[in-house]
Amino acid sequence: MHNLVTKSKAGVLSSNYKGTPFGSFMPYVLDKEGTPIIFVSDLARHTQNINADPKCSLIVHKLLSKDIFNSPRITLIGKMVKVPDKERKAIAKEYLKVHPGAEDFIDFEDFNFYRMEITGIYWVGQFGDIQDVDVEDYRKLFK
Repeated sequence: MHNLVTKSKAGVLSSNYKGTPFGSFMPYVLDKEGTPIIFVSDLARHTQNINADPKCSLIVHKLLSKDIFNSPRITLIGKMVKVPDKERKAIAKEYLKVHPGAEDFIDFEDFNFYRMEITGIYWVGQFGDIQDVDVEDYRKLFK
């Protein structure tokens, strides 16, 4: 679980668009507690969605080409909260370490960081290894 979310650099963010799940490819970084932080434009549909209804999920997976059914995946469930401007510089530095291509727009005023407040976790390690994971147990993996 820890390796999957730390080694992955992106997942699929599902937000609410007019009452229907809306999936978006989403690069992310993790803070020290394993909390995903995304960097998005105010103009993007997913940003508009999370501003209207912050409840969302982020699924991260590793696709095993020879055995798709045993591909590990984790769904982080919660809500996105805009990161205060006072934290922007420090987060931008960490974000650029993982996503250097964002340097071209890291200072754009219409882009903001959002942190997921995790309320639930659903883990599928492989076929038959399926469980809800306690959020505090997940956080302990990052200490």
